[in-house]
Amino acid sequence: MKMRSLVVSVSVAVLSCAHMQAQGQPAKKPSTSVGARTAACKLDCSAGNLHGTYRVYGAADPQLKSPEGRKLYAECVRLCLDPLPGTYAQKVIIESGGSWFGKSKSDCLGCHAVGKPKRWWPGINTIPENLKRDSATQ
Repeated sequence: MKMRSLVVSVSVAVLSCAHMQAQGQPAKKPSTSVGARTAACKLDCSAGNLHGTYRVYGAADPQLKSPEGRKLYAECVRLCLDPLPGTYAQKVIIESGGSWFGKSKSDCLGCHAVGKPKRWWPGINTIPENLKRDSATQ
């Protein structure tokens, strides 16, 4: 039990130090055009890619045939182009040099705009009524 507490304490300390070090260093944003960032976001928001995987249209409407699916896809692309939110789970991981599902800090900053976040939380994905499927319609 004492060993487990020690491991947890050391892990928290290491992550805290890494986070503080990342906060002190300015992020180097790659020089990328709006067109290139938009293309990268469209790809990332497509079904089967990182953002498209956890969006409801990724499983319920991967070809974006429904108006709701297209609307959610457009919202994903818009959020991908915005500055990163102030609070999100993977922030500590990517800022400390780690990766999130294969995406590094430079990958994230290659799509997201620099500047003050427009939102503090990335949001919650819900399933609109017109994208819900029961087992009889699949």
